[in-house]
Amino acid sequence: MSVPTLLLTGTCGVGKSTIAAEINDALAEAGIANAAVDLDALTWQWPSSSAYNSDLMFENLSALWPNYQAHGAQRLILARVVEDNAELARYREAVPGAEIVICLLTAPRPLRIDRLRERMPAGRSRDWHERRTVELEEILLRSGVENFTVMNDEREARAVALDVLSQIGWL
Repeated sequence: MSVPTLLLTGTCGVGKSTIAAEINDALAEAGIANAAVDLDALTWQWPSSSAYNSDLMFENLSALWPNYQAHGAQRLILARVVEDNAELARYREAVPGAEIVICLLTAPRPLRIDRLRERMPAGRSRDWHERRTVELEEILLRSGVENFTVMNDEREARAVALDVLSQIGWL
């Protein structure tokens, strides 16, 4: 069974989680069964067994998807940084039948930094994320993993979500 899967990627502070939640809401309002998962939440464990705890994330996604599917989800929205195409095979293992479309969300660097400062207390983690948003910007531009790109700047999150949904033909 095919699973239409939208993978939102982008650097730190670009709004992956926010747009995933808006897409989930828009699909629910349209009566389209779906599940949205902020994959970073599946990695919050220490010590880490792999880079960015990716092994744990894929194991958790593999365990979660059958539950979402058993409860009616037919489409899947995922939010996570994807640095290269090599990772896609692991997504397909975790979600059998996944037909993955990748949307790269972008936003100006100053806006991303502001978002990080609004949501995170000052300290080691925020400092790391501020450095990582700059580093990832270049990595993601070079990688070309995306099928399409959407700017998530000063527009309302719902407008950005509807833009994404329009581009993949889900609404």
